[in-house]
Amino acid sequence: MKIRFTNPSTILLVAAVGVLAASPALAGTILDTDGDGVVDIADNCSTLPQGGAGQPGFCDTDADGYGNACDGDFNNDQAVTPTDFSPIFTTSFGGIFNPDTDMNCDGAVTPADFSPYFLSQFGAGAPGPSGLGCAGTVPCP
Repeated sequence: MKIRFTNPSTILLVAAVGVLAASPALAGTILDTDGDGVVDIADNCSTLPQGGAGQPGFCDTDADGYGNACDGDFNNDQAVTPTDFSPIFTTSFGGIFNPDTDMNCDGAVTPADFSPYFLSQFGAGAPGPSGLGCAGTVPCP
């Protein structure tokens, strides 16, 4: 059986797919390191599973391109330091809800947000990692 392509656009598409599929330079570039169903280049927190887009845990309440699970930088100075401890302590134990400190995006700030999320980032440097090119700027869609 022969397959006949009469539309030039179809021929171009088939050729492009063939080149991409055969390219060793592109092999293995589509990764999902944390296994949450979002590929790393589109994942706003590429090392911690967040449930997937549209599910609890995949939020970015301050719109900086880092998902809450990877964003213990509550003052947005690009570092997770002691100055970021006060906002999570106040919201967790002071009864004032701040969605930015809800690191697991479950609608409440509890000790579950402090450990493992915030505690694992404390003093580790910058927030993230994020696969989004706009991470660190507001707004990052």
